[in-house]
Amino acid sequence: MAVPILPSEIDISSPEAYLNERRLQADFSRLRNEMPIAWVDREPYRPFWSVVRNADIKAIEKNHQIFINEPRLTLQTRKAEAASAAMFGGQRYGVRTLTDMDEPDHRKYRDISSRWFVGPGLRKVLERVDRIADRFVDRMVKQGGQCDFATEVAMWYPLYVILSLFDLPEEDAPRLLQLTQHLVSASDPDLQRSDLGGTDAVPEFFEYLGRLLVERRAHPGDDLASAIATAEIDGKPIDTLEALSYYLIMVTAGHDTTSGAITGGMHALVENPAEREKLRQPTPALLRNASGEMCRWVTPVKHFMRTATEDFSFHDATIKAGDAVALFYASGNRDDACFEDPDRFRVDRKVDGHVAFGFGIHSCVGRQLALAEMDAFFGRLIPRLRHVEFAGDPKLIQSNLIGGYKSLPLHYEITH
Repeated sequence: MAVPILPSEIDISSPEAYLNERRLQADFSRLRNEMPIAWVDREPYRPFWSVVRNADIKAIEKNHQIFINEPRLTLQTRKAEAASAAMFGGQRYGVRTLTDMDEPDHRKYRDISSRWFVGPGLRKVLERVDRIADRFVDRMVKQGGQCDFATEVAMWYPLYVILSLFDLPEEDAPRLLQLTQHLVSASDPDLQRSDLGGTDAVPEFFEYLGRLLVERRAHPGDDLASAIATAEIDGKPIDTLEALSYYLIMVTAGHDTTSGAITGGMHALVENPAEREKLRQPTPALLRNASGEMCRWVTPVKHFMRTATEDFSFHDATIKAGDAVALFYASGNRDDACFEDPDRFRVDRKVDGHVAFGFGIHSCVGRQLALAEMDAFFGRLIPRLRHVEFAGDPKLIQSNLIGGYKSLPLHYEITH
């Protein structure tokens, strides 16, 4: 049987493709209908299989013993992979984060931070979230009715939450934001440090995080950084590489993805005033549902990859052992087999089933915190927001991995 090959006119892998959401989603729709799995062999990437249907993404995620995270987690150019190999001996970025790990290590390391993101630990964190949300709504008021929502509000609010969890000073925020952008937005010409896929940002990040690790091991406190620094795995202290990698994923993904969801959610609310009106007097349930819909709509993490450990028959194809598989969450979240009228933004839709936080054992550990941050912010802002419109053209981040906005200029009126 012939291998299904991605049609030459369809681009779902380049960072540039994610700047034209209408065309991208049209291409994903065509693939879901005609070619749910396809072989993609396009420079500057090594070949991989694309998986685009919601149910198929979940099926791959469920088979986590066959489809593993290591060694290829994201689409990196050949040049970036070569730079990483030269700098870190072949290891991706020279790190080993939760997202890189497979079982049984994944569960052991995930447990280190889980208490901060569920139950009583999360309830304690939410007090900080509420205070920080108040500050940023007040910041919008003080801006006098105009701001760049992306660069003046959404990029900072989730970062301040992460700083509070790590007990880090807020004056460190600009440096951490820039390093995060250099790492995860490395394909955007306005945000990148170079064309090496973020590899060259890791040493500076580790220099900063390394000092934090030494300090927390010597003087642990009641913060997430200390919990990681003093953790034990199989009765032994956590290795330095894994501790630094843990810091890295929490400090970067812990704010950048939420920032993208908040900015994209605000963009959708401006474009859909009837949906915004539904949140004028929101209930907690509606707020949480609206936050979930924003995550589905935006899908900040556009894809992750898995590698097959054995041959696997899937639709009309055979995924060979060693083949890479890209799970396109941005497609799965617009699948009409899972969502009615998926290309419409609706804050009260039945949003269960989206894959914005992944699925299965590797689903995002900070999911509840991210949703709570969105609940807190929009629950304070929207009831006071009497008018809002675009004050200029929104600008998307050029990225096939973690997407968002680098600019969202707004005119607005907020009651005091």
